[in-house]
Amino acid sequence: MKKISLIVCLLVIASISFGSFSLGLMNIAAKTESFSDTPLSGFVGIDVLGLDLRYDFGPFSVGVATPFLMFALSEDTGVKPTFIIPGIAWYGYIGLRLSLGAFYFRGDIGHTLAFGEQLKLGFSPIRLGVGMNFSPHYYIELNADAVLQKFSETVGKIFDFKIGYRF
Repeated sequence: MKKISLIVCLLVIASISFGSFSLGLMNIAAKTESFSDTPLSGFVGIDVLGLDLRYDFGPFSVGVATPFLMFALSEDTGVKPTFIIPGIAWYGYIGLRLSLGAFYFRGDIGHTLAFGEQLKLGFSPIRLGVGMNFSPHYYIELNADAVLQKFSETVGKIFDFKIGYRF
């Protein structure tokens, strides 16, 4: 048992030494009727702000994001901001990145989940995008997203922008 623990510890230390963590502020904008099967009256779009923690190891990345503020846009009520308790909803993902100097292409696939009755999640987004490194630490990304369960209805209607810092 001690040998297995030592090997696991060495693998974790090696991956942390050669990889990098990043923390970013993410903005997701969607123009779609609904992510669930419940249609919304006069719904035009949604804008969500969240935090994204990612770990990059070579061309591979794994991350988790949680929202904290949502703006619902509707024809009936206009803009309605809603605070979301961080940690009540999660988006976990795994992906690849192809670096070309300061620019890079990236893609990932993930899954959403929520705790509690308020949020109806459980869909699987796929994201493709581009990014740019401004320094060894700062970067920006723009991704086009689609929900696999409703691919034809969501392709070209969901985008996210992220600005982040690599540690």
